[in-house]
Amino acid sequence: MNSKTETIKISLLVNSPPRNKMRWLASFARSGNTWVRAFLANLLMPKDKPLTLREILEVPFYTNTDMPDSDPKKELIGKAHHVYSEERHGKRPAIYIVRDPVDIVPSFADFFGVSIDYMVEKVSYAWPQHVASWWPHTKLILKYEDMPNNFHTLAKTLYIPDDKKLCLSAIKYSNFALLKEDEKKNGFGEFSGKGNAFFRRGTSGQGREVMTNTQVAKVVDGAGKWYTKLGYGNT
Repeated sequence: MNSKTETIKISLLVNSPPRNKMRWLASFARSGNTWVRAFLANLLMPKDKPLTLREILEVPFYTNTDMPDSDPKKELIGKAHHVYSEERHGKRPAIYIVRDPVDIVPSFADFFGVSIDYMVEKVSYAWPQHVASWWPHTKLILKYEDMPNNFHTLAKTLYIPDDKKLCLSAIKYSNFALLKEDEKKNGFGEFSGKGNAFFRRGTSGQGREVMTNTQVAKVVDGAGKWYTKLGYGNT
């Protein structure tokens, strides 16, 4: 580990952080936010083994790396699922994690133990509103479909010292299969208690495997311009 990496300091945010200093990891629910935080936790609190889910839940945290747009030089990093509002989220540009809404539907339905039809209605209405609210306030778009290959870009965007070995180790230790196995053995605090496991498959394309063409079309139509703008096409 190089000297720059060793200067990283981590702290729990026990109280509500000042909004003007917060860098949000924003996403519609079931879009990979927890996976991203697992990577960052393993990157910023490195051990010689994967962090447990219990340890990962210690985020949000801050790093005191040199950042030209922060004053003082601290980065507060937290999770956000609500639509954007300046009062709630402040003005600092966010990292926006996005996933094909067609794949969000079965993941959400399984998480809450509800029907696909019910979640099609919810996602087709709420997903485009969520994206539109955060779009003008975003520093980086992080696509679920590119994870974990885009985690290095995330680290650079957050001004985390560029340590390739440490980054690769964090990717390895936040492997989806490891997270799933930890939940199976020890449970996970973010599990809804209503459906099945929090960590399901960690793959793309599953929506079209279980949904009808009509259901898929409703989600895509509801997503509107954002579906193609984010590179998901019209299929």
